[in-house]
Amino acid sequence: MGNATCCAAKVSELDRKATVQGEELLKSEAVLVSDAAFGLAKAVVADTRPAAGEVVGVAEQGSYIAVLDKAKGGKLGLDVDYMAERLVLPIMAVTGGLAGDWNTSNPGTALKKGDSIVEVNGVRGNVAVMLEKCKSDVVLNLVLSRAMTYDHLVSDLENLVNVKHCGPILIRLSWHDVGVFMQGKGGCPNAAMRFTDKGEGAWEANAGLPTVALSLLAPITQKYCPDLISHADLWALAANVSIRVMGGPDVPTRFGRADATSSADGVVANDGRLPDGDKGSDHLRAIFKPKGFDDRDIVALSGAHTVGKCHLERSGFDGPWTENPLQFDNTYYTEMMAKTFTAETTSKGCPQHRHTASGTMMLVSDLALLEDDAFKPYVQEFANDQSAFFSAYTKAWIKLQENGCESILRDVL
Repeated sequence: MGNATCCAAKVSELDRKATVQGEELLKSEAVLVSDAAFGLAKAVVADTRPAAGEVVGVAEQGSYIAVLDKAKGGKLGLDVDYMAERLVLPIMAVTGGLAGDWNTSNPGTALKKGDSIVEVNGVRGNVAVMLEKCKSDVVLNLVLSRAMTYDHLVSDLENLVNVKHCGPILIRLSWHDVGVFMQGKGGCPNAAMRFTDKGEGAWEANAGLPTVALSLLAPITQKYCPDLISHADLWALAANVSIRVMGGPDVPTRFGRADATSSADGVVANDGRLPDGDKGSDHLRAIFKPKGFDDRDIVALSGAHTVGKCHLERSGFDGPWTENPLQFDNTYYTEMMAKTFTAETTSKGCPQHRHTASGTMMLVSDLALLEDDAFKPYVQEFANDQSAFFSAYTKAWIKLQENGCESILRDVL
């Protein structure tokens, strides 16, 4: 029934070929990557580069080749970080030897700590064989990538969120990838939205994600995926970095999600998998209970609306939930309780509620949390205690991100 790649371990070359299509980015959300940014090579293919917007670079980037000939004698002079689940061998240290000699003779392609070996004598994607070749082959033709480690990746994500203020849509990207899971019906986070011919990438509920969100991530995706990290793992990590950068809890990320290789690996139809903003408490329970969540979890996860806004052209709803939509805190609950909202209908025909003085809004599904006797105590709890909200949100969010794939995840990238 789709999502066969959830428990798979292989990475297809299609990961490199999946493209995003659709409407042009709004200038305010566009990301432009140029050769001048941090001295990088082009990071985005031409059809995903907007015409205007500020430059957002990634850490020093580029592939290079080094040739080490052990026939000359001496030690290799490289310490690498081996993990069987990875596709690359990150360099932990250059300790002299042949690597040190290479660096002296070839300063422009010097081997550096933090670079990663992606190919050894024509072999890539199998680190066990790559490592064995490093030990046994006399001449090593190495292909390496600059600055390709977990720390570089996190730094690049932090930079993206700080410069482009795109944390909310990165959280939504992960949420809609992981939210397809339902007990008894399958579904799992596998980045199937990369494919827009049908399935998850074509759902109305995901409008803006295969275009805006993935274009924002494109420079990072093209540097790190799939050699260091899968697309699905990147989306989960990007959301968690966004939450922390915007002031929220530091949510741990586990890794090992396998990517879809086509839209057929995703869920075909959004048949009650993602919540609708124009429905009430019964609908919320119908959506979240099959994912394994109780009432407190539902209210906590709804608190992600403390950041971001609805875009009329994507969802039919319009406006931010809070007065500071880039600050991850408990304001969603405090403003919900303190303000009076007036019912309105957007120009797209969607019902919502507006606070006239501030311009903030709440969806029908938001105010349902106050109207339901079982939900309301948790709204009050989280409004009065931000630490309680952060704790409950972290617990529920980790479960959401790991539903359908928890058995294959590991703590280290």
